[in-house]
Amino acid sequence: MSFKTENKNIELQRAIVRTVAYFDMFDFPLTDFEVWKFISIKCGLSDVRRALKELSSVQSKNGFYFLRGRSEIIKTRLKRYIYTYRKFKRAMRVAKIFKFIPWIKMIAISNIIGAHNLRDESDIDFFIITKTKKIWLTRFFCSSVAQTLGLRPKKGDERDKVCLNFYVSEEMMDISGLMLDSQGGVGHPIGCPTPKNNDIYFKYWLINLVPIYDAGNTYKNFIRENNWIKNYFPNWRLVQTERRRYFKKGFSLFNVLNLFNGLESVFKKLQLRLMPKNMKELMNKDTRVVINNNVLKMHVNDRRSEYNERFSNKLEEIIKNS
Repeated sequence: MSFKTENKNIELQRAIVRTVAYFDMFDFPLTDFEVWKFISIKCGLSDVRRALKELSSVQSKNGFYFLRGRSEIIKTRLKRYIYTYRKFKRAMRVAKIFKFIPWIKMIAISNIIGAHNLRDESDIDFFIITKTKKIWLTRFFCSSVAQTLGLRPKKGDERDKVCLNFYVSEEMMDISGLMLDSQGGVGHPIGCPTPKNNDIYFKYWLINLVPIYDAGNTYKNFIRENNWIKNYFPNWRLVQTERRRYFKKGFSLFNVLNLFNGLESVFKKLQLRLMPKNMKELMNKDTRVVINNNVLKMHVNDRRSEYNERFSNKLEEIIKNS
């Protein structure tokens, strides 16, 4: 083996360990195809399979790969498929109602690792793309419907509820500006020229979005606007969602809502007035809570910095035990 080839192999092995270690934080073992899809190096699936066999820190069982001594997370992943099925059914029912809100362009499930690792007790996070200059109207009607149907999560009652804390408009579909800064801090409001390259959670969050409602190929356009993500995941491709978990726009019975078209600013003022105090205090100070006419990201309890630290510690532990 040449020196150049050996270096490439070592680099690939390190990338594999980083990938398996990241998903280990969420008790999620990977198939060889998933490892290939999620690593940061462009290569073939056969290269990944060969490298996996050479790694002492990664083991395999029943077609899954995991860190040494962590085979128990296979049962965790398989068990969560049951929860996923139930939560998908709930999400689809809600999306079928939301689709009648005429300003919604896309609804995606955005929990930790796509929609395939949902905990039994967790709520269901929606990521919603709206028409330009309709983000406040959309949020008002989505929140009102969810509140009326008893779907809003409350402390101690999050199971299968719908969390509606992230909206962007078509005008601002490139969301790279919402990543953490290069030091792992919470970043700055969108539009500030801060280097964004240390937000591993956000990157995985983006590529694992699962669209369940799409009008006018919005998801494809969204990924095109965020094409920078392929610099981090060169083997990843646009998700092809199962047909039974996805539907397109139909005739809206609620076209009467278009009567509200000129009231965007009114609904904005109303919602800002009703916004919780803790959210107002964090508003636009960093990327945890970003609130403007194109982005509504309301994550008061943003754990991305914590995940970065946990990930770094895990890698150090792997190196120490190697």
